[in-house]
Amino acid sequence: MSKNSKHLRIASIIQLLFGIGYVIFIQLMLEYGEINLDNIKEEEAFFALIIAYLTAFLSILAGVAGLVKSNKKSILTVIFGLILFIPQLINFINVKNDTLLIVVNIIALVIPYYYLHNAWKNYKLK
Repeated sequence: MSKNSKHLRIASIIQLLFGIGYVIFIQLMLEYGEINLDNIKEEEAFFALIIAYLTAFLSILAGVAGLVKSNKKSILTVIFGLILFIPQLINFINVKNDTLLIVVNIIALVIPYYYLHNAWKNYKLK
C-alpha cells in the first residue's frame, strides 16, 4: 500500500465518521433539540432538513468510495472531494464576526480538504 493510498484511507474513514456523526446529530436535534421554528416556513425547514441529510449521506458515500478506491486511480474520489470541499469553502467565506463559527468552519473545512488533497495525490501518482 502506497503512502497516498494510506492517507486516502484515513481521510475516507474520517469523512465516513463525519457523515455518520452528522446523521446522529440531525436525529438528536430533531428529537431533543430546542429549535425555534416560529420564523421559518414549513417548506424552508423541510428543504434545510433535506440538504442536511444529503450532505451527511454524500459524506458517507465519499468515505465508502475512498475506502474502496484507495488502491486504484479514481477520478470519482476527486469529484467527491470537490463536491464536499467547494460548498464548505463558500460557507467558510460567508462567516462574519463570530469566532466560534469561524473555528467550527475551519475544522469543517479541513476534513474535506484532507480528503480532496489525498484523492488528488492518489489520482495523479497512480
